Amino acid sequence: MGIEVKACGDVAVTPSSLSDGFSNSVNSRLPGAKAMAANPSFSSGTAILACAAMAVLYVGMLYTPSLLFRLPPARTINEHYIRRFTCSVVASVLASGLCFWLLGSPIDMLRNGDLPAALAVLGIRRDHVWQATLYPLLLTALLYLGPLVMTALNTDERLEDEAKVEMGFIQGLFTRTRDNVISLTTDIFAWRNYIVGPLTEEWVFRACMVPVLLCAGYSQLKVMLLCPLYFGLAHLNHYWETVYPENRNHKIAALITGFRFAYTTIFGWYAAFLYLRTGHLVAPLVAHIFCNVMGLPAVGDALESPYNKGLGSFICLLNPATSPALYGYMPGQCLPTAS
Repeated sequence: MGIEVKACGDVAVTPSSLSDGFSNSVNSRLPGAKAMAANPSFSSGTAILACAAMAVLYVGMLYTPSLLFRLPPARTINEHYIRRFTCSVVASVLASGLCFWLLGSPIDMLRNGDLPAALAVLGIRRDHVWQATLYPLLLTALLYLGPLVMTALNTDERLEDEAKVEMGFIQGLFTRTRDNVISLTTDIFAWRNYIVGPLTEEWVFRACMVPVLLCAGYSQLKVMLLCPLYFGLAHLNHYWETVYPENRNHKIAALITGFRFAYTTIFGWYAAFLYLRTGHLVAPLVAHIFCNVMGLPAVGDALESPYNKGLGSFICLLNPATSPALYGYMPGQCLPTAS
């Protein structure tokens, strides 16, 4: 597409090369790359409506305790979020049912007792799990490399001792990870941000929507662009929650909601890219959890930091680190099966 970036040694990275795995970079002889032929009985418009229904269902379920069941307001913040956790799980199960009903074949798999094959349709695979966990996690961490190192060292001065830099980084990352794990035992917000939220969102907006859109005939590029729009729109309910419970004016609520829509959509593109390239739900899931732990990347700090090579490394490694060959996967298949 014209522009070449040769910052990765001898490899020329172009926008088109980022999607090489979206077409024919992996052949059917790879282990674990078996796939079922797509023969959908529904149209592309039906797929769009189904995905919209999943998004509305996911958000709408959050309000069913008060609107549908007329339950009194939660007495504590923990009770409030436990209700929401339950609603999110129910919405995920219902979205899975809609996905399976449209596709048809997963229901036949379940009837035949082939649970692994049915789960593989949702990207839940037993093969290549450690690759799908480690590589996307390390790739995502590159976006935070500068801030991570500076936080770990707790200094603005550049250190020449590479061993000290490495040790400070490891210790700081370990401390941050340990603190977040410990918080799961006492902090309901940690459960929302690191467990229930990422798991149910990736389940609905990646695992359930992607196969429906693929089986309806959408290209992988279109699927990558469409799913995050649903993901971003599903966060617009925060506008109402910002205006009323927090008593903020509409202009501030619109700015906050617009910003949230923007960054959730951008992350959604990345998460959908990981899912489409690896065929593993765990890939976008670990990236989602890591980003929630770290927060938004501090781009300004990263560029000013002496350890600011993370973004360039991320761009260089985005394609090879997500090569479908690493995950035993043939991309773009309607109904991938377990190996």
